[in-house]
Amino acid sequence: MFFERKAALVVFKRSYKQPMLTSQKKLILWTGNRHSGKTTRAADLAREAYKTGFNVAGLLAPSLYHNSTLIGFDAFDLKNNSRTPLARRNHGETQTRQFKFIPEGLQFGYLALSEKATKSVDLIIVDEFGPLELDGRIWRKNVDSLLSRSNSTILLVVRQELVKTVRRLYTDIFCRELAANEPESISTVIDILKKHRQLHRAGK
Repeated sequence: MFFERKAALVVFKRSYKQPMLTSQKKLILWTGNRHSGKTTRAADLAREAYKTGFNVAGLLAPSLYHNSTLIGFDAFDLKNNSRTPLARRNHGETQTRQFKFIPEGLQFGYLALSEKATKSVDLIIVDEFGPLELDGRIWRKNVDSLLSRSNSTILLVVRQELVKTVRRLYTDIFCRELAANEPESISTVIDILKKHRQLHRAGK
């Protein structure tokens, strides 16, 4: 029910210098194969974290289908529970590379992952961190910024085949990998959030 973006979406390119990152940040890679339900499970996690009393922010990308064909996807702001079109397939095209991003949807996503929107939350989810982000586009600048200044636990939805590349990119960040579809993965993240809150209250 939620979308996993393909490798070659047409998108506006953004160049910038990657900031210095610190080893004290909490980073979780939420992994699985393509179309394996990573995003659906991330949505389940967000609901469970909220029910447990944690503040959640970030972005999911619900997919849109017509006659079993993926026609586009939206951006869903986890903090404000709001949704807007993010990308749509070019008319008459059937290849996933022909998806184009909608400028208003991109701006919506940037705001959902901004410093203001993610301030003082416990968990920030970014769906997804894929080839485009590895190429410095879409949510990459937001993620680098979050990792450099946020004390929140940050969860990146990542395809299994990209995990090693993402780990190399953030080699100086403490990182834990969790298989999205493993039954205990959600409870593991909740436990991490609880421990993080206890340490924060203890001033550590």
